[in-house]
Amino acid sequence: MQLIKIIERIIEIGINYPEYAVGSLVPFLPLIVGLYRLKYSSKSSKFILYFVIFFIVSDIPLWITTAMKIHNLLFGYTRDFMVEVILLLVYFIGLKTKTDKIILSCFLMIMLLGVFLQLFGFIGRGQYIWLYGLLLGSVSVWYFVRLLNYPRIRDIIVYPFFWFNSGILFYCFSSLLIYFFFQFTVTSDIKSKPYFFFNSILEYLTSVMFLLFAIGFWNLKKNAQIKSK
Repeated sequence: MQLIKIIERIIEIGINYPEYAVGSLVPFLPLIVGLYRLKYSSKSSKFILYFVIFFIVSDIPLWITTAMKIHNLLFGYTRDFMVEVILLLVYFIGLKTKTDKIILSCFLMIMLLGVFLQLFGFIGRGQYIWLYGLLLGSVSVWYFVRLLNYPRIRDIIVYPFFWFNSGILFYCFSSLLIYFFFQFTVTSDIKSKPYFFFNSILEYLTSVMFLLFAIGFWNLKKNAQIKSK
């Protein structure tokens, strides 16, 4: 009976707040496309697929705790940190120079330090998440410039990581302003209407990122065909 009530409550929340339902369902699109194109996957595209799976799985506790009216802000903020940490890790794949590895390692250490400080209460929940978005976005811009100058890419439009990187870049910088407003104008109160408003915008921005991921997975086959010629 308890399980049925939780399911009913989850459905009710999804109906009342459709943006959250959209944000949770859209990641299934790149998951399906990624599995469909799995045999054409590279190391980086497989890592993005693992990230999509992580996102979907880690989203389930948020729905359950919300339905059961359990306070989940700490889990939610920690998950947001981990999302950006995992996305940063994908850029380590295929690194050639020692300098690149050192720079990315420094960024990664800053992000992991933030997760640690938040978990143990040294900093406020979600207090510096905008900084991690800025760091990850900077890496995305840096990689985008590298893509434009990479001679082995014959057609950048069908190059999968162009779409993966575009999704990350869009998410980071379009949500950065939202994080600033969220940090300095909205209290972490789930009963607050502005809290829901800002989170609703983030749900839609995140959905766009996953749509771009789906395009990247779809282009895996065509990119493989181009490389084989």
